[in-house]
Amino acid sequence: MQKKENALCFSGHRSEKLPQSKEQIEKLKVRLWEEIDEAIANGANTFYFGACYGFDLLCADTVLKRKKVIKPNDPKAITLIAVIPFEEQAKNWNEANRDKYYDILEQCDEELMLNTYYRPGCYNQRNRYMVDHSSKMICYYDGSKGGTAYTVKYAEQKNLQITNLYEN
Repeated sequence: MQKKENALCFSGHRSEKLPQSKEQIEKLKVRLWEEIDEAIANGANTFYFGACYGFDLLCADTVLKRKKVIKPNDPKAITLIAVIPFEEQAKNWNEANRDKYYDILEQCDEELMLNTYYRPGCYNQRNRYMVDHSSKMICYYDGSKGGTAYTVKYAEQKNLQITNLYEN
């Protein structure tokens, strides 16, 4: 069973609100790797992501790559858990995002399907689940309204340690 104090969740914007230049995305990927690596060094071994395109899949992909790095002098077992709001979440996404989504899900250690069908509030249910099971959050939050704002505010209320990778 995962311990909350060893768990970290991710929250962030969809692709449209992420940096658009290749250079900025690469910089974000490096910062994300460094934050994940530091979290692991500080005891994090469980990572929750909301399984949406954009920052979520970027984080999941980074955790999967990090899982392949074994430090012989300090091996760490880490777990990646997809928290999926409803079964057909990816149905209307573009093909590239859908392909990446299903590829990442195949590599996850666990998938938590919260609802069979879409229902109002299911995204916030997913976000609360991740926060409620974590002690830390890495986010990409630009200050705009929406699901990421809701999740970051909820994480603040729950006293999570939050690292925001957004740079303006």
